[in-house]
Amino acid sequence: MRDALRGRLGARPPRTQGVYRVTIEGRPYKRVVLADSHHASQVAARLRRFGPTGIYPELLLEREREVWVEFVEGERLRASSPEVACEIADLLAVLYKREPRREALAATPFLHELRVDLRFLRDVGVLDAGRAEALAKRAETLAPADVWLGWDCSDAILKNFVRTPDGRIRAIDVESLAAEQLLGVGAAKACLRWLGSDRDAFLRRLRAAGVPDFLPYFEFVELSFLAFWTKSSFLEGKSHFVDAGRFQRFLSDAA
Repeated sequence: MRDALRGRLGARPPRTQGVYRVTIEGRPYKRVVLADSHHASQVAARLRRFGPTGIYPELLLEREREVWVEFVEGERLRASSPEVACEIADLLAVLYKREPRREALAATPFLHELRVDLRFLRDVGVLDAGRAEALAKRAETLAPADVWLGWDCSDAILKNFVRTPDGRIRAIDVESLAAEQLLGVGAAKACLRWLGSDRDAFLRRLRAAGVPDFLPYFEFVELSFLAFWTKSSFLEGKSHFVDAGRFQRFLSDAA
């Protein structure tokens, strides 16, 4: 057991980001130090695209592997409610409606990556062989012919949003603004982590906002996200997030 634990910790991806609050002339700013200049330029370019919307912090400076952004003052969100769920759905809708495109699933890596993640979870003992095989078959059943790709918030958990003094909800994790995503991964994470009984109100609000219609195959998006997130949590040593029982609903739905 000790050797297995040592092996897991040794495989843990290193943290390569630093986030600092910096005060200049009495005003706070956020300095984000990223892994390299390429990563920093990607983050900066994405922030520029959505700067006028105000849903993410305003970009102030990109230099080598750093980005400087405004420090968004506000109250961290700590609990879901139908109102919070709908407001975050509205924020995500801004991303989902920006230049989405439809692709044949076979032309994307998403189904293959789901299979890889399920095999990994089987190989490291998170999923038993029977459950992993059943989930792989279920993935084939859920897989749509076409999927929507585009912009998403890859880490749509409550602590990554604040309510500003004017009552608006804004996202504050600049790295969570992601391009070329399987649309709906942000919604899937929100459903998994915090929405609870507000899930239906959240999904209804997305539909009413006129986002690309990924909801008919949302279960595929959810399974894809859960497999990826569980794998990542395992490798990062976040054992409290590794729970094979979370997969059972996908098999129960097929019964």
